[in-house]
Amino acid sequence: MCPSDGRAPRPLPAWQRLAPRVFYGWSVVLGTALLSSVVVGVGFYGLAVFLDALCSERGWSRPAVSLATTLYFVTSGIAGVVVGRSVDRRGPRVWIAAGGVAMALAVLAVGRVQQTWQLMLVYPLLAVGFAMTGPVPTGTLVSRWFVRRRARAMSISQTGVSIGGIALVPITTAAILEVGIEAATRWLAGLIVAVVLPLALFVLRSDPRDHGLRPDGDGRNALAPVARAAAGDERLWSAREAMRTRAFWLLVIAFGGILFCQVGVAMHQLSLLRQHLTAPIAALAVSTTAGGSMLARLLVGTFADRVSQRRLGVGLILLQASTLLGFALADDAVPLFAVSLVFGFTIGNLFMLQMLLVGELFGVRSFGTVLGALQLLTQTTSGLGPAALGGLHAAFGGYPPGLVVLVCIALVAALALSRVRPPPAQSISAS
Repeated sequence: MCPSDGRAPRPLPAWQRLAPRVFYGWSVVLGTALLSSVVVGVGFYGLAVFLDALCSERGWSRPAVSLATTLYFVTSGIAGVVVGRSVDRRGPRVWIAAGGVAMALAVLAVGRVQQTWQLMLVYPLLAVGFAMTGPVPTGTLVSRWFVRRRARAMSISQTGVSIGGIALVPITTAAILEVGIEAATRWLAGLIVAVVLPLALFVLRSDPRDHGLRPDGDGRNALAPVARAAAGDERLWSAREAMRTRAFWLLVIAFGGILFCQVGVAMHQLSLLRQHLTAPIAALAVSTTAGGSMLARLLVGTFADRVSQRRLGVGLILLQASTLLGFALADDAVPLFAVSLVFGFTIGNLFMLQMLLVGELFGVRSFGTVLGALQLLTQTTSGLGPAALGGLHAAFGGYPPGLVVLVCIALVAALALSRVRPPPAQSISAS
């Protein structure tokens, strides 16, 4: 099998000869997992650490730093649209390498800003770097290398997200307390460059067809169902055309709604738990959520390829709605730990299912374009969740009423996802 442009197949990295019988797509999956552990560990989980450090070391107000964080989410959503379209046309590797450099420079600058207006310039650069290295390009890579086993591959790839949160948050916090934010951001920037650039240059490869391979490592006589799935992946959608479909807007309602709830609760979880638990015990419960997210994602990945991913998503949204109600009602350590664990089961898998459904409904050739457009809306919506829950807390004098409101939003999200159906198949020429 030759590349789609008619050129001779390109060779894989020489070190692949150490395991010639192993499909190279699994190397791509492991590479994106390591990439995500650093990129998300710094570019998502690190924001909360930076917020606390900038307020304590610089004496800045939390509303001012929070405003910069909101700007970050909006900018990364906008940048994701541009990145997604280019990734579909030119491949993700150049974007990932450039994004790693941009993130490293922005992290260095975070440690050196002296006034809040400077942070308003630095955070958008960090957001652009995150968009260039984050879920859109890594999800595109995994979707190109896998069709039949895409859910399993995506679950392993997305495990890096949880690892980044579990490992980098305590390490970064300890480093800032020990040497200050300026010194800590120097080693964080070095870590980004040391991980992202070698992976982009020497491990990640954009498309199996460029190397004479088929998705999943299938041979020429692939089974008919796989052939049909690959044919479906050849559909081409522009962002505008995808946004004219009912399926796209139902995905926006479903994932925008549940991520609004999910991010809102995740950002307030420690404060919520500390109303009933001591600070160390509450922190342990939050770690239970991160660990549950990683384990459940791996478990779901073993069977998600064999079930309806839409129905699986509806079930997970309803399960998360029950955990939100649990947070509102529980007031003792054992039930709060149980609710935190189950909440973790849902958070990683829902984000993964968003990517899987984009690939299933709109095809791999348009994956980056459609996911970028979808994330512009869902990520902006999710960024409003923490502020909304905080406002409800202030209005009602506690978390339970606000959590009940989130339960209602989650139920609407589940209903929307249950109504999603594939859009009419069509092939649109790239223009």
